[in-house]
Amino acid sequence: MTSGPMKGKTNGCRSGRVDVGYVSLIAVLLVILISCAHQPIQEGGSITDKIIAAYGGRERIAKVMSVAAEGRIKALMRGEAGIYRRALRRDRRLFVNVLYGRSTERWLLDSTRGFRDTNGNIEEVFGPRYHAIVNQYNELNLPFGLLDNTFTTTEVGRATSNGTAVRILRLADRAGNQIDAYVSTNNYLIIKCTSTFENGLNSINLHSEFSDFRRVEGILFPFRIINYVRGDIINEITIRAYLLNAPIADAQFKP
Repeated sequence: MTSGPMKGKTNGCRSGRVDVGYVSLIAVLLVILISCAHQPIQEGGSITDKIIAAYGGRERIAKVMSVAAEGRIKALMRGEAGIYRRALRRDRRLFVNVLYGRSTERWLLDSTRGFRDTNGNIEEVFGPRYHAIVNQYNELNLPFGLLDNTFTTTEVGRATSNGTAVRILRLADRAGNQIDAYVSTNNYLIIKCTSTFENGLNSINLHSEFSDFRRVEGILFPFRIINYVRGDIINEITIRAYLLNAPIADAQFKP
């Protein structure tokens, strides 16, 4: 399953059709990956200011309107591996395409509606599955959403995550969906996000861990993501390339 064409200009190049399926090749040509040497963080200021500075600064981050990525996914529970592609647009739109050896899967967030496509059979999702897509969008929208009042933030405590001292921020989007971001006190990068929502009489706990940060056009992105449900690893994602500000048509986020 291909993700379809994207039209427009990217990074000053000539207008043309860009297929997210070829984002790895395009990104190699257009995006310079710089080593993960983090910039020193200024003393003082709010924790959100320090996060924004750590990721690349307000001026760079404010220019990002879309982020596409391609890599590999290893789904441990289902015993499969495959190609992982996604694109996020800053107006609350996201698609995630996964091509396994024996199956395909696609998740869509189109503003306030969510969809799942399994082997070409698409359905609108509600309840926990919808909230899982929203939470994924909110995680991937960091740190960008800290600039434009997408989130209200409250610091709720301090802890240790995998041996790293962290400050925990509770982020609520405009619809009231909440995630907790675990921010390293060493470099102010977000190394984990968690969320909990109700499924009938039970609670579902999700969390994602982010590592292997590298700079793309001056902004730090995680190149390794591990996703958990109720403490069990469900998949590991390794990103090969990111592409910033590619024009992505509305149709890419619709069923």
